[in-house]
Amino acid sequence: MVPGQRPDRHRSIELRQLRYFIAVADAGSFSGAASALGVLQPTVSQHIQRLEDRLHTNLFERHPRGVHLTFVGRHLLRAARRIIREVDQVLGLAMRVGRAEAGLLPLGFYLSLSAGPLREALLAFRRASPEVMIELYEGSPSDLLTALRELRIDLAFTVLEVSSPEFATLRLWDEPLVAALPEDCVLASQDTVTWSDLAKASMVMRTWESGSVLTALLAGRIAPDSHLQAEEHFISREALLGMIGLGFGATVLGISAAGASYPGVAFRPIAEANASIPVTAVWLVGNDNPVRHRFVAMLRDRLKVQGRLASGKLASWLASISTMLFGAI
Repeated sequence: MVPGQRPDRHRSIELRQLRYFIAVADAGSFSGAASALGVLQPTVSQHIQRLEDRLHTNLFERHPRGVHLTFVGRHLLRAARRIIREVDQVLGLAMRVGRAEAGLLPLGFYLSLSAGPLREALLAFRRASPEVMIELYEGSPSDLLTALRELRIDLAFTVLEVSSPEFATLRLWDEPLVAALPEDCVLASQDTVTWSDLAKASMVMRTWESGSVLTALLAGRIAPDSHLQAEEHFISREALLGMIGLGFGATVLGISAAGASYPGVAFRPIAEANASIPVTAVWLVGNDNPVRHRFVAMLRDRLKVQGRLASGKLASWLASISTMLFGAI
């Protein structure tokens, strides 16, 4: 070895050489390292010799009863331990991501998270996969499809039917609609309301741009023979409920929004056969995020267990939340 000679840049250091180097330093001998690694002693000796040749310096002082680190060896040992530790962490993370035990799931939604099956699914998934980071994106159904196309999210929960071949879908459940009413209005004194009741009420809705997909849908249900008279505001769902509590009028929302309490607001079931909207999970065909696949698989399992996949009914959840919100009716 020539002092001061630069290392050969065409020969790289192998991670295996660093692992063998650490094993020899820990064992204090080549034979001890070989035993710990489960390999033959000449194999360890050859890799250490190649590492020393690559660095053009000795890493160990050889003695009849073992080896001792040189000054350079002691300096390299600290760096080698850090490199191997970081590599093992990266490889371990990659394996957990591949098994969907860790990773990132950008998830878009239109529904409220205050109650309902989506909230339950998120709670269950976070308990089962604590190393998965879920990034939430709230938007209108059209916004969610755009976000899927632009790869900003990997999975979306929407209330519109999606038929484009670029998307895969899973029909989840039918979410009941409820009326949100000022608690001092006449309709709030009833156990349930009907479409004809709401046709006579002052209605307040969100505009399409702010995320509402209910205005056009409800127009054909509340006022099938005439134009729905409703004030429209470019506001959030929470701001809309704030307006209801202030007495601006009534509105219609999915029952998942009724899981939170809003001052001055009373929620009432709508006693009509068509008082629900379909909820669908949507993702791009070919999306290979293992976490997305695991989340969808969990949804399928939950639907099967709860008997929702075939019927699209909310069964026990609807009964429990209706009792909680409205009492026995």
